[in-house]
Amino acid sequence: MKNNTNTNNTDKENKTNWHRLWGLMIAPLFERLKCEVTVEFDLSLKSQLLDMVVVTKLEDEPINFDGVNPDYYEGFENLNLHNLISFKSFNESFNQTAIEEFYGHFTNYKKMNNLEDKEEKINLYAVTHHFPEKLFSRYKNTKFLECITENRIYDFKVFTPVRFIITNNFDHPILGLFSNKTEQIIKSTERLKKDGWLLKKVSSYINELYNHYSLEGVNMPYTHEMFLKDHFPPEFHAQFMLGKEKGFQEGEKKGEKKGEKKGELIGKIQLLQQILKKTVSIKTELLAKNISELQSQYDSLEKEWLNVQN
Repeated sequence: MKNNTNTNNTDKENKTNWHRLWGLMIAPLFERLKCEVTVEFDLSLKSQLLDMVVVTKLEDEPINFDGVNPDYYEGFENLNLHNLISFKSFNESFNQTAIEEFYGHFTNYKKMNNLEDKEEKINLYAVTHHFPEKLFSRYKNTKFLECITENRIYDFKVFTPVRFIITNNFDHPILGLFSNKTEQIIKSTERLKKDGWLLKKVSSYINELYNHYSLEGVNMPYTHEMFLKDHFPPEFHAQFMLGKEKGFQEGEKKGEKKGEKKGELIGKIQLLQQILKKTVSIKTELLAKNISELQSQYDSLEKEWLNVQN
């Protein structure tokens, strides 16, 4: 009998990566609205992660949406003091099991934050690529399902209300990037480039998103390399490409497919060192490191860059 353990672990890891990436890219929107955001909020001693918790800290006054175009927060206009968000990507569905799990997260969150008698201060949001046809069909034409915007936003009022935001064919600057559709991704990308402020905060994740789509066989039209061309001096892009090509050549010599990945990391590390105007490792030191060491150094520099951006 064939052992599928490795395959199952890979599928689980890929799902986790999609959710984490979505959370990291949408978080700056809520932070701009002066909310406190936690991505992958741990709800138990045994790992049980909710995709996002948004706390407004504005109990006595409404959120000030001035300065943010309404299509950025479409569906989230009614943010509460506490907001729990569950996300489903294009390779998942929000079904009966998913809603039951979400209610479980809701119950745990109330207990952890002493809000068991303050349910009115908590909103639930389900952000999902696919229209939840099977779940909604049971409540069609009843008081338990209210259409806010056709095929896009619905209030599901069974037990505790859940606001559903369907992202398929949604040109949202961030949500559209997770659509799995090239045309929609392009529209969202163009909007990000036009507005500027959000792109600066999520640019470091663009390349990771591209890699995810590559694994799914989807052509991502706006890569990390394109971002460098658009927003940094030519020498930065040249340095990035040089490092990537160098790694590829080394990989060819050694017969290692990981060579290109190593070169790409070296290029990105050198780029961030130039942007931050600090030298952590010179090129010869970088070439001597393995991929894990390079990834760790890149993550550290990326975190520092994000702190500067914020």
